Amino acid sequence: MSELKIKDISLYSFLVLILGVVLIGTVLFISLNKIKSLNNQLTEFSNAKNSFLEVKINSEDILITKDLDESIKRWYNSIEKFDKNIDFFPLSQKKKFDDLWYIIKKEISEIKLILDDKNLNPQNLHQKPLLVLKGELFISKDKSNQFILVESLIKKMEYVFQYEKFILDEFTKLDKHDKAHIDEQITLTTFFSIVFILFIIFMTIFVIFIMNRKILKIEVQLMQTQKSLSESLMETKNSRLLLQNIIDSVPASVFWKDRNNKYLGVNNYFLNDAKCNNQAEVIGKTDYEMPWKDTEAAKYIEDDNLVMQSGKSQIQIEETQTDEFGNIIYVITSKVPLLNIKNEIIGMLGIYIDVTENRKITNELIQKDRLLSQQSKMAAMGEMLENIAHQWRQPLSFILTSATGIRLKNDYECLDSNFLKETLIGIENTIKHLNKTIDDFRDYFKVDKECKFFEVEAVIEKSLFIVQAKLKNRSIDIIKNISPVKGFGFENEFIQVLMNIFNNSIDEFEKSELEKKLIFIEVKEIEICGNMVSSEVAHCPCIELKIYDNAGGISENIIDKVFNAYFTTKEEDKGTGIGLYMSSEMIKKHMKGSITVKNRKYSYENNEYLGAEFTVLIPSEDYTIVSEK
Repeated sequence: MSELKIKDISLYSFLVLILGVVLIGTVLFISLNKIKSLNNQLTEFSNAKNSFLEVKINSEDILITKDLDESIKRWYNSIEKFDKNIDFFPLSQKKKFDDLWYIIKKEISEIKLILDDKNLNPQNLHQKPLLVLKGELFISKDKSNQFILVESLIKKMEYVFQYEKFILDEFTKLDKHDKAHIDEQITLTTFFSIVFILFIIFMTIFVIFIMNRKILKIEVQLMQTQKSLSESLMETKNSRLLLQNIIDSVPASVFWKDRNNKYLGVNNYFLNDAKCNNQAEVIGKTDYEMPWKDTEAAKYIEDDNLVMQSGKSQIQIEETQTDEFGNIIYVITSKVPLLNIKNEIIGMLGIYIDVTENRKITNELIQKDRLLSQQSKMAAMGEMLENIAHQWRQPLSFILTSATGIRLKNDYECLDSNFLKETLIGIENTIKHLNKTIDDFRDYFKVDKECKFFEVEAVIEKSLFIVQAKLKNRSIDIIKNISPVKGFGFENEFIQVLMNIFNNSIDEFEKSELEKKLIFIEVKEIEICGNMVSSEVAHCPCIELKIYDNAGGISENIIDKVFNAYFTTKEEDKGTGIGLYMSSEMIKKHMKGSITVKNRKYSYENNEYLGAEFTVLIPSEDYTIVSEK
């Protein structure tokens, strides 16, 4: 439990206290306003009642006053005053008064008309009250207009007095009921206000009490937490020390930077590369301040920014470092974004290893492969010369025989033009055949510069054409089952692979005394290469080529070694042991395919045979495009 939380609870307690005070103030404000409103109702009620009593007194005064004009003015003023006061009545009460007051006002309107008559002006009344004047006129039995007006006025005034009594009775009722109700409301409001205020005070004190207990509990927990934190801090320090020791023990140079390309930390391997004694000599510096070239520093920073801006890692990129002696060191570097707990990129983490020695070894292996390839080609060239000799023996014999025939016929003077023409045409066709043979062998030694699509069947036919003399001389039959498919790769290298497989079978047949010698060639397309080939083409469709014979197979104790460099079962002067090795290298490395061998038992024309089966897989799609996808 943190100190911040204690402060929060104290703040909450203060807020609760403030809220309690505000609520109490609000309740007091509402209660006082309600009491004030009720008192205002009492005041308005009293004012209305007083104004009505004034109307009633002024009404009665009209009949008994000598100064009629002044009484009428007071009467009119009291009527207007009561009209205003009655508007403040609640609707439930106002309707009764409005009904009664409406009747009175109607009579008052008629009374006003009578009072406006000139017979009732003060001069004609002789300063006598209306009741006195009526009595005198009645005694004198005066039936003049003045008497009629006075009598009518007195009747209407008596009618008004009657309704004024009704209103006064209503006031009396309301005075008893509403005043008691208002007093009760004031008492209840005061009571509930006091109760609610006391409740708020109690709740405020209770909440503050609970929070204070919570604070005490938190303080106890805080002390325990501080103790645990101290222990955790010690563990964290130990963990960081352990982590740093682990990083320092990694057999590679590790470093991490902030977003400004400044070093935040490195391990001992990096310190050794940078010729620094401790991390303080590196932290806070950029690559421009490190002991490598500015061009190298600029490249490092460019790669770092790319990782931090894109959020994507750069894995196993080749870079160079120049040491203090000017020697170029080759390194393989991987860089990943450095994230905080909010998953925000705050820098970059990198690791690199020195591959200078590995690069030297790799270059040596490349040179070795080139040497093996050259040896393979030289061996193939020797075999080519042998094949050329086999291919040319019969055509050259034909040319020699034809030339001898022409010379003899010419010596015996029996050379006719038809014989000469036919013989020359035969020699010409034979020479064309020899030229084609030369072109085919020359194409075989051309170096393919790039992968391309090729007809698999056509390539097989070219290979068979090159070795056809050997096959024919050894009575070896070829049985083909070839689907019309295209492969993708280096055509001439594929021919060389086929030549090596065919020559391997031919050599095995020379060791046997079989009457029937067979080589089977099967080609088909399969939908997915699978895990037998490079991962770049594992999901591509492939061409499957199987070549197997009936020469008895390969001994099980050496079958796993046939693709090893310099491995051969032939006599020392008859084999180099690099043919099948180079075939494996070309298929796997150059064409991303695979080549395997096993012994196979099979039936053909009701006979059982055993022989070596070579299986070659090559892609049938442009794997450079597929791998990019």
